[in-house]
Amino acid sequence: MTKRPKIFDQIFITCAILTFGLISGCQAESFGSSQSEQIALKDLPHGMTEDEAVTLGSLEQIDTYPLYRMVFSADYDTRAAESVFDYTRNIQEPAWGCSLFAVFGNPDEMLFGRNFDWDFSPGLLLYTDPPGGYASVSMVDIDYLGFGEERAFGLPDLPLAELSELLQAPYWPFDGMNETGLAVGMASVPPGNMVEDPTKATTDSLMVIRKILDGAATTEQAVEIMMSYNIDMGGGPPLHYLIADKTGQSALVEFSEGEVKVVWNSDPWHVATNFLVSETGLNPEGLCWRYGLISRNLANKGGELNSKQAMGLLEEVAQGSTQWSVVYGMSSGEMHIVMGREYNQVHTLEIEP
Repeated sequence: MTKRPKIFDQIFITCAILTFGLISGCQAESFGSSQSEQIALKDLPHGMTEDEAVTLGSLEQIDTYPLYRMVFSADYDTRAAESVFDYTRNIQEPAWGCSLFAVFGNPDEMLFGRNFDWDFSPGLLLYTDPPGGYASVSMVDIDYLGFGEERAFGLPDLPLAELSELLQAPYWPFDGMNETGLAVGMASVPPGNMVEDPTKATTDSLMVIRKILDGAATTEQAVEIMMSYNIDMGGGPPLHYLIADKTGQSALVEFSEGEVKVVWNSDPWHVATNFLVSETGLNPEGLCWRYGLISRNLANKGGELNSKQAMGLLEEVAQGSTQWSVVYGMSSGEMHIVMGREYNQVHTLEIEP
């Protein structure tokens, strides 16, 4: 059996009351337990391995929006699903308008903040630890795995056979952080009109995030991974990617005018929203109110925020379409998650390497 992720053995979930950046109370949340202790080999659905059953049996609900947590104990192969993604939904509005930033002003509290803005997106907090790779945690929109609308609720109560689509979750990371403190997230942008390079393999626009989380300890390594592939955006929106690590280095990887363009940070912070920074002459002033608000805030503070202030900043730029807000502690390994703009309920998870 594949081992339980080594950095996730000591996890606790708390609820923090966040008001103007101050914690006024803290209470542990109680949800239904997972099924993992109830699994017996004789009960396995046809064709399901024990490791897959243990994975699905670890599913727990930690927020009513909902947000689930699952520890992936089965094997997965990033070569096996390079081009299986379909982002198509019958969506007119809202746009995939995400906000991302990294801050490095305090070496003890380097943070990566991210709002995921889309239509209703039930979340899965997924833990993975691949052989020969880095353990990581990532956020997955499980609507894409068939658990949207009314099917999004009460998943731990379902038979394992009805949860089998969740075994595809490693291939669908929308943002995440690995055990080295490297964090990555994406946002939609205008098309970059990329031309396929026949000398490179092709990977999907979310699969490349999985490859980065599994294989990169630094921003430079992550950029090298991205540069080694053609990135297939499939039927979804074109994306750019903000990547950061706890050394204080970050990069915004974009696809513009048929080329891959990398914008490295020159300040102890980095910001991305929904336009191509590389096409602005690095002068993005006035192009996006969210970008401007975040940039001014970080400049005023010299890129130094604590996790409460970072979540408060995400709240300031939240939109009606914000599905989750997450602050990854690149220095500490700590995470703070809010679902559905309920900023008075912050889920704090400690990950001890």
